[in-house]
Amino acid sequence: MPTSSARETVREALSAAVQALAREGVLAASAGEVSISVERTKRPEHGDFASNVALTLAKPAGKPPRAVAEAIIARLAPGGASSIAEASIAGPGFINLRLAPAFWHAKLGEVLRAGADWGRGPAKTSPKILLEYLSANPTGPMHVAHGRHAAVGDALARLLRFAGYPVTTEFYVNDAGNQVQVLALSTWARYMDAARAADPSVPEVPFPDNGYKGGYIRDFGRELFARDGARWVGPTPPADIEPIKNFAIDASLAIIRATLERFDVSFDVWQSERALHEAGEVAATLRDLDAKGFIDRHDDAVWLKTTALWGDDKDRVVVKSGGLPTYLLADIAYHRKKLARGFEELCDIWGADHHGHIARMQAALKAFGQDPAVLRVILIQIVSLLRDGQPVAMGKREGEFVTLDEVVGEVGRDATRFFYLMRRHDAPLDFDLEVAKRQSLDNPVYYVQYGHARCAAILRRAVELGAQRPAFSPELATELTLPEELAILRRLAEFPDFVADAADAREPHRVTTWLSELASEFQSYYTRLQKTHGDTILPQERQRVGDWRAAWNWRKTAARLWWVEAIGQVMRNGLALLGVSAPESMPRSETTTKEDES
Repeated sequence: MPTSSARETVREALSAAVQALAREGVLAASAGEVSISVERTKRPEHGDFASNVALTLAKPAGKPPRAVAEAIIARLAPGGASSIAEASIAGPGFINLRLAPAFWHAKLGEVLRAGADWGRGPAKTSPKILLEYLSANPTGPMHVAHGRHAAVGDALARLLRFAGYPVTTEFYVNDAGNQVQVLALSTWARYMDAARAADPSVPEVPFPDNGYKGGYIRDFGRELFARDGARWVGPTPPADIEPIKNFAIDASLAIIRATLERFDVSFDVWQSERALHEAGEVAATLRDLDAKGFIDRHDDAVWLKTTALWGDDKDRVVVKSGGLPTYLLADIAYHRKKLARGFEELCDIWGADHHGHIARMQAALKAFGQDPAVLRVILIQIVSLLRDGQPVAMGKREGEFVTLDEVVGEVGRDATRFFYLMRRHDAPLDFDLEVAKRQSLDNPVYYVQYGHARCAAILRRAVELGAQRPAFSPELATELTLPEELAILRRLAEFPDFVADAADAREPHRVTTWLSELASEFQSYYTRLQKTHGDTILPQERQRVGDWRAAWNWRKTAARLWWVEAIGQVMRNGLALLGVSAPESMPRSETTTKEDES
């Protein structure tokens, strides 16, 4: 198991110093119980980490914050054999700390030993998380906006699991209600077209005004006619349209499942909304709400008292005047079932247009005696599809929408997933197809993947040159002395803390940012190593003259090769959290040369 992370090492050192000062009476006796905040500094000249612990403890101790900071630093005794090389006071009493190079050198060995597990958090038993996402109406293929939901949800599941959380993923199939009724009527109308093509005596029927007009609906109609023949032919839709509805839902789900498989997204559970109705869970939920006094009846409808429960601007209908339950009532029943299954956190990913639904669901949870905070909703903003900066029109009902399959087919799965995850989920996203396709360093996913491919190329070239690497040791790692080498080593060492923080925030987009920064730092190092430091990782052709092997510093090369291997490993670990591949080789960008990689 790895030792304490860099942040925890600093926190433990500060805690030990504070506890010692509390025992000596310099600080209040309660000081040793204070939670110590440690943050990474924004600027490297300020050290590696900063803490406000002195400001927190100053008032109980009756001392100025800077005096408390001085006492803590004296107890830390930075320098010498300590992991902390420097500690200083900033501003009113912040403590800035810098860890010793030896600490980072030792961390390189931990990264290498952990390999694919570097960054993985310890297994947790709680909270048991049910992550429900995508949950698109089964009314046709997934479009571009669905793709963002799928990418964010799947990456979040990967991130949470890697951080150690128990997670179950679920797709809620909205196979009840008006949308699937419209799907059934649309399919029947196209079925009639297919029947009339086979027999001109079949009457022509109007297409539903609000029907789904995509080409896939024509396919459904033809397939239904091929399966059932003239069974459903008539001037009006059949009285019992359920068989056609079931056919269309199954056909839609088959398309959705195939798309998700190509997109490398899977779900542990597929939960049917209709099954909740058939099992009586929706009706039972209404009865229980009524028994608790949270139901009102007026205007021929049934209402949930969300104004009293949650301060909503008005009560909400749960059963319409015609007797049909609303989506809200079914969703309340669904979330009750989630909790009854033993989940402790209900993490839902919804479209931004569902913002108002959050308060209603929290009100319902409160009605059943649950802490509303058990529901954690992530809202996904819209996606604007561009081509060379120009908008690409999308509109599902008109059949002119761009499918996720089309995007993946054009730019590839890796680029599609990465682009969807480049911005916070609650910020609108511009997705430019032409940028995503470019094999150049101005394409963000190419830039990161190229960084990994470069690591692999360096290691392959080392084998070709016969570069021998002794077994890794922290002492060997002391050859890594350049500021750029230590800066990247710090970033690799902090990956476990980063994973934990991103998972706790439920923000998988942080991974794309982190990987882009690592790739940028490695690219900058590679350029500066030659142009600024006059050095190279491996001997280049111009250097391989005479008795060059005897003169070459193979020890430093070995240390750098271990370092490069660690960079590649952490890039792979990060890309895996996004569901993006880490290629060993890639087409060379116009901004690189063959000599770059030797």
